[in-house]
Amino acid sequence: MQQIGKSQLAILIMLFMIGSTPLFELGIKAKQDSWIAMTVAATVGLILLVLYIRLQKRAPSVGIADLYKFHFGRYIGGAVGVIQAMWFAYESMRNVRDFGELTTMALLGFTPKWIIMLIILLVSAYTASKGVEVFVRVVQLLLPVVVISYGLLILLVFSSGLVKLGRLLPMMENGPMPIVQAVFPDLLSFPFGQMVVMLVFWSLVKEKNLIGPASYKAYLIVSAFLVGMNMLIMCVLGPQLSALTALPLLQVVQLVRLANFLERLDIIVTLLLYTGLYVKITTLFIASILTVNAVTGISQRSLVFPIGAFIYGMSFLEPNNTYHIWIGLDITLKIVPLFQIVLPLAMLVVGIRKRYRAEAAEGLRSLQAEK
Repeated sequence: MQQIGKSQLAILIMLFMIGSTPLFELGIKAKQDSWIAMTVAATVGLILLVLYIRLQKRAPSVGIADLYKFHFGRYIGGAVGVIQAMWFAYESMRNVRDFGELTTMALLGFTPKWIIMLIILLVSAYTASKGVEVFVRVVQLLLPVVVISYGLLILLVFSSGLVKLGRLLPMMENGPMPIVQAVFPDLLSFPFGQMVVMLVFWSLVKEKNLIGPASYKAYLIVSAFLVGMNMLIMCVLGPQLSALTALPLLQVVQLVRLANFLERLDIIVTLLLYTGLYVKITTLFIASILTVNAVTGISQRSLVFPIGAFIYGMSFLEPNNTYHIWIGLDITLKIVPLFQIVLPLAMLVVGIRKRYRAEAAEGLRSLQAEK
């Protein structure tokens, strides 16, 4: 039985949620209020996290597939578990495609995307074949790299005098509706709603009673960081340029000029891009493997190749980046609430009814015994 510690869980949550998120200006529909939209989405996401942890506490030693079986029955729960595993694989594929598109767009313009995507997927597949324990150790090693890199970028941006707080004004110029439209479903689904994947990994934590505190702390830390990065990009680029730029953080870094010699810090953004997407791809890849394993009993090592091949094959279904973005923003974000909100709420309701029926039956037996 593979096991991880509470600190490893916290680090995994932070790097998974960060992923490549700070590279983009999410919630740009709300323009200069995008950071407010991020804050609202993080708050609603915290409510979802409370729901997920409550579900996990009902059966602390099992993952999401067994939770489905526990609440919906063996066959319906098993079928839902397989669909959930396919969704994890699909989300992993989207990050593989993002990796290929962003790399060719920003760095290796003449390198075929299929090679770039194959390399990152092979690295993730190798990690997945070694198991969760090895993966979380790799994530632990990556944490200092991520912290130092983002810390250096933030310091250099502030030192270069690019930050203009006035670009955050006027607040709520068009009322609250643009903020609400940015939050639901976009920001809630990505990145905050993706915490549902932790229902796969919480069962592997040794200190079951510390899952909640570790998860809440990690979530609050990373949420504050994501909101701060969103504000930073907006303070440098403003709403118009942020909306037009494919990689806003890369654009911000390219504007840094210090002492006429410190410039071209693209390599740091590249490092963060690769690190974040690697963690995201591998986490979802392993989640898919563990979920299928829980439903079918097939060994985890045996599932690495077929699920990896499935992810790689799906990454070619979208003919170009425009279509890829359209599918992600207009189609996927309308479907993912099923896995992030509807099914967890259904489990919560079913569990409450089961508990009520069990208590009622116990009470009836007690009354009959008294008679």
